Amino acid sequence: MKSKLIFFISLLFSFTAIAQGNWVSYSQSFKTAGYEGRKFCLSAFVRAEVEDDSAAARLWARVDDTSAYHYFFFDNMLNRPIRSREWSPFTIEGKIDSGAYKIAFGALCMYNGKFYYDDLELKVEDGKGGWATVFKEDFENGNSLVKGVRRWEENKYGMAEAFRAETVNGNAPQGRRCLIIEGKNVPNYGMNNKAGRYAEVNGIRLYFEVYGDGQPLVVLHGNGGSIENAAPHYPHFLAKNYKLILVDSRAQGRSGNTDAELTYELMASDVAALLDQLGIDSTFIWGHSDGAILGLIIAKNYPEKVKKLVAFAANVVPDTTGIEPPIYRWVQRQVKDAKTEKERKMARLMWKHPNIPFSELQNIRAEVLVVSGDRDFVPLAHTLQIYQHLPKAQLCVIPGATHGASWEKKDLFLQLVDAFFEQKFAMPSSVDWFKE
Repeated sequence: MKSKLIFFISLLFSFTAIAQGNWVSYSQSFKTAGYEGRKFCLSAFVRAEVEDDSAAARLWARVDDTSAYHYFFFDNMLNRPIRSREWSPFTIEGKIDSGAYKIAFGALCMYNGKFYYDDLELKVEDGKGGWATVFKEDFENGNSLVKGVRRWEENKYGMAEAFRAETVNGNAPQGRRCLIIEGKNVPNYGMNNKAGRYAEVNGIRLYFEVYGDGQPLVVLHGNGGSIENAAPHYPHFLAKNYKLILVDSRAQGRSGNTDAELTYELMASDVAALLDQLGIDSTFIWGHSDGAILGLIIAKNYPEKVKKLVAFAANVVPDTTGIEPPIYRWVQRQVKDAKTEKERKMARLMWKHPNIPFSELQNIRAEVLVVSGDRDFVPLAHTLQIYQHLPKAQLCVIPGATHGASWEKKDLFLQLVDAFFEQKFAMPSSVDWFKE
């Protein structure tokens, strides 16, 4: 589906936290003029020596049009990770749509390990019943692949500094040399077996990771996400001496699920039970999207547990007043068109929930910073209503930003959060200047 929403979600979740620095791509591109309607095949020999459980090598291919947001085809082998130490051939097949501008393609590696590639080749149907090779790199004379995903001119994604690539002599399947991409000290938030634990809560195993000491700060991710999504922000909070408690919400990330209907109230009770097990009676919370909804419910239903809450882009009703109409219609279609029961359950959560009366927000005692991008998933009028119904609230609308504002304007967002968490809470009013 060609839409900005799909593009954002695919980048954010398929690449698992685009800005984290836990993945890298080395790639090339091929202009597709004259090849519209034809099939293509990307192939390579690949092997991997992984150090993290979720480390993997992959191939990837994307058929672009000229828009900065749209594409026709995308496959990054998300469900086909390569972790074998033995050389094996792998392929991605697709079609060049009418209106396509180019195919971007290459190698993609995640987390720590050594990832080997040889004989990367792109073939396109030649129109005569055969195939024509339009790109081939055997790495015998160096490496022509470029770091990044070749999506925009600034080429800013897939360039994690923790990865290095070089051609080496080795046990290549063909020829003498191959490409090795090595990841060292790659951030592995959400996949860190040393920091990660499971809590038995409400009939599930809830996965969480704990880092640092000091004031507890719980981070709650958005729909379909995981601990990984906010990873670019964690070093900042650790430098501020917070005790980070990072949670994979029920049915997401590494956490378990049951057959019960997924609701925000149930998910919030999971977090409250976790805090009880950890002996934490009061905490700061930063919640994004679904995580912000959970934060509001925790503050409402378990008031003693929340000191301060940063609620980024929460909605409290599941309709077009709480979610922009085109996005809400997409959610409805996802319930019907979801490929797996998990996807359907996550879409149904957004379609039918939450259902929080504005009047109940007035019972929240915690100090709340309500944040939104100025062109968010959640209409600004709805965000304003949430702010107006909270007894102790401040409001911030980040300019020139979307639902991903905390990534798009990361430094500004962190500056706002720091001020809210660290400074004495206040609600000054210009009206007070004119009171007699």
